[in-house]
Amino acid sequence: MSSTKFILGALVGAVVGVQIGILIAPEKGEVTRKKISKKSGEYFDEVTGKLNGYFDGLTKKVSEASDEVEKLAQKAKLEAEKLTK
Repeated sequence: MSSTKFILGALVGAVVGVQIGILIAPEKGEVTRKKISKKSGEYFDEVTGKLNGYFDGLTKKVSEASDEVEKLAQKAKLEAEKLTK
């Protein structure tokens, strides 16, 4: 979980850094706003993709763990039934 927070923080820092760099560049305001909008969209898409990948992996692991718990519960139930007979 800590590495996820670090990566997310680094991405947010990069986005802020690029936007500050664009803001202090000597161009017209309209051009600057278009650049910020474009870069923000690109970074948003990148972060969204990474988060979706992270959550897909997390969902898969939770599903695998759930399946394993179900198997163990069935095994325990069978063993308990054997002991009661």
